[in-house]
Amino acid sequence: MSDHLHERVGRMIRHSKPASGRFWNWPDAAFSMLSRALFMHQYDHCAPYRHYCDVRGVTPTSLPSWDRIPTVPTDVFKSVDLCTFDPNHAALTFMTSGTTVGTRGKHHLRRPVSYMESLGPWFDAFMLPDGLRLRTLVLAPSRAVDPTSSLSYMLQWAVDHRGATGSRFLWTEDGPDLEQAVIELRRAGTSGEPIMLLGTARALEVLFELALDGDRLMPLPRDSRVMETGGFKGAEQSMDGGELREELARAFAIKPGAIVSEYGMTELGSQGYHPVLRMALDKPTRRRLGAASRRFVFPPWCRVRAVDPDTLEVLPEGEEGLLAFWDLSNVDSVLAVQTADVGLVRDGCVELHGRAPGATPRGCSLAVDEILAGAAKA
Repeated sequence: MSDHLHERVGRMIRHSKPASGRFWNWPDAAFSMLSRALFMHQYDHCAPYRHYCDVRGVTPTSLPSWDRIPTVPTDVFKSVDLCTFDPNHAALTFMTSGTTVGTRGKHHLRRPVSYMESLGPWFDAFMLPDGLRLRTLVLAPSRAVDPTSSLSYMLQWAVDHRGATGSRFLWTEDGPDLEQAVIELRRAGTSGEPIMLLGTARALEVLFELALDGDRLMPLPRDSRVMETGGFKGAEQSMDGGELREELARAFAIKPGAIVSEYGMTELGSQGYHPVLRMALDKPTRRRLGAASRRFVFPPWCRVRAVDPDTLEVLPEGEEGLLAFWDLSNVDSVLAVQTADVGLVRDGCVELHGRAPGATPRGCSLAVDEILAGAAKA
């Protein structure tokens, strides 16, 4: 049973203190100790993952360092239940959107406690660094509408636990409720009450296009802020993230520093944020990050490295490669997750360059084959 591991991870998160300009700084020894404990648990109790690690020649007793814990490509979650328990006993199962292929990946959580421990402090640090409690409007499905979406779960938490009276989802069975969104935003502009607007990139793009139709701007009150997430999926996208943020700032007459991008995925319990809002309010953070405002910052319990697409070996800092994550909030699945996202890591921050073009990168493809072979033997 992994309850003691959940408690250890939660205790470290709860006892972390903001260090000047460095957010929550964990010593490498603390991260290494916990990652090794989680790796041993996952190696012992997830047979497909154990086979994969054995093929790679990495076991808990031979592990040289935490960044050598073998990473699992996200594609594997579509075919194998990567968990240390019977998935039928999962308290939560998050599923990928399945927008590019029919099969949806599954991330099983035996208990949501470590996920919740990770979610709160990092959201607060980057969306609510001033401690305000704001009316929260969401252009995305609620948890009731999409109970298997990790994004909907996070947004529901934001409404329930951080939203002021009047917080609500602006979504219908046909998609974003743009008519009601316009009403709510104009009401906020008239009342002077700041709001927090959370939404997927595409829904926000459609909203600002509506707002700018006929130059109908919707100025928001001071201290309002926007979080865009979910990337651009599907053929209807028309601009990249930077262009979107510029247009949102124009449509809502707010500073670009009030528009925060979030980077998360179904297979990870932790999220990264652009630190623009925190930098605007916190001088130590501004001094620490400098020009890194458009890089994503992940919590110290989720380490990120760029790896070689063919070998999955960790690359030197500043070199572009595939992004890999070692996330301690993934207690009962696998903590080491390999993506097909391309980017680089510098000064602890992640610069995202997009998805790997074309076919699955060779290193990820070989890893998928090895894990599927292990699952067949289990």
